[in-house]
Amino acid sequence: MCEYTYENGKKCRLKPLEGSKFCPLHIPREEGETLYGEKIREIKEKAFEKRLKVGQSYFEGVDLYDVKITGYTSEKVLVFKNSKITNLILDGSSVKGLILINSKLERVVTFESSVETIFIKGSSIFGLNILRTEFSGHITVRDSEVRYLMINSTQYRKSDKESEEKAYSETEKVIGNIELSGLTGVRKIGINTKYPLLRDILKEHGIDVSERKEKSVRAETLIIKDISFDISPRYKRRVRLTVADFYGRLHLENLEVFGHIEIRRSRLFSPEFIHVRIESNLIIKKSFIVTDSTWSITVLPNLPIELEVKGFIIVDECQFNNPQAEKLFYRLARTSWEKGGDREIADRYYYLEMLAERKTKLKSRRKGLKKLLNWMEVGFEWLFADLTCKYGTDWKRPILLWLAAVNVFFPILFLLTASVEGISGQLGFLDYEYFSIVTATTLGYGDYHPIGVGRAIASVEALFGMFMWAVFLTVFARKYMR
Repeated sequence: MCEYTYENGKKCRLKPLEGSKFCPLHIPREEGETLYGEKIREIKEKAFEKRLKVGQSYFEGVDLYDVKITGYTSEKVLVFKNSKITNLILDGSSVKGLILINSKLERVVTFESSVETIFIKGSSIFGLNILRTEFSGHITVRDSEVRYLMINSTQYRKSDKESEEKAYSETEKVIGNIELSGLTGVRKIGINTKYPLLRDILKEHGIDVSERKEKSVRAETLIIKDISFDISPRYKRRVRLTVADFYGRLHLENLEVFGHIEIRRSRLFSPEFIHVRIESNLIIKKSFIVTDSTWSITVLPNLPIELEVKGFIIVDECQFNNPQAEKLFYRLARTSWEKGGDREIADRYYYLEMLAERKTKLKSRRKGLKKLLNWMEVGFEWLFADLTCKYGTDWKRPILLWLAAVNVFFPILFLLTASVEGISGQLGFLDYEYFSIVTATTLGYGDYHPIGVGRAIASVEALFGMFMWAVFLTVFARKYMR
């Protein structure tokens, strides 16, 4: 019998190879290469396939090269423990689970497969790729050394068994989750990211990666916590964590990211940032952030404290169902750009922040007279603060409004009402325009004067002219005379 002893004290019952004390699965590759040369690869591959066909699913202490499992269906869990494997590929298969414990692998790929659970712990993996995979339980990668981790087009599918358990409140919190925790030496984590080199690697192993449209990654919760990123200088300016086309809750905890975090084209439910420190930028693009009242009470007040970004926060083309969350994210973005000294971008976020503040007022639960007064306040704010100068961020708008109103709108109004008299017997449009300019600038030469309704129009124009000049000077001074 093979001399390999399992953790339970029993020995492997397989026949050892000639010239060795170990079977094809357990013989160290160095010894195998010495005895059989390159042929040991084929020997190990055939031995593994044979054990798989007879129903073996538990492999402990195996030392294998390329393990490719294609079109395999089993109600058992595939377990690799204390093993050493170069490439482990699960392609087009359906298994109850894939478990890797205390193993060393260069690359792990699950492709177009269906599993209940993927559980990895205490292992060392250079590249972990979960692609186009459906799971009905959970995906957990914990306490391992992983250099590159990619999860693309992977979706959680509820099983009938889970529905029955939910009826009796027996479903654990991990069901439907993707958890990445306690990982070390991480260079990049990508959720729905492109990696052209991986396509070539898969083709080398006979896997045809079609150009079909990729799906979103769906899970109840994506948990990323206690991750130790590689602090090498060459990675510090790169995107270290990308979450794209993700649908579900996002939970980031105890992270110090030496690089950027990018979130794009995702639908996030009640995202949480707990003790998160980003040495570069946080980028959120084209995403929809959905929060509830509980999130507003528990997470929102602490977010500025829990989330620390050394670089800039970029929030671009995002939607929010909660204006309070919208206001907070834009405020965090504004303050980051103010610290960086870029006032132009900071002003843009300030304007978006004020729009969110206005939405908050409109969603107020006040009733009766208080609600009417609240709406009047919002209308007044829109007219005098937003329409005139975009909350003090646009100095060009008051000039354009002043020129349009004084040179076009008011002269036409005076012309239509024939409410101006002067030294000229019959007034033309230029006379009305002249009177409008004199009125708006409060010069009042006296050669023309309003009559009838023109008095009210002239009074309004005089107030408008003074107000717009005051707005222009204030905004201009704010932007260029700091």
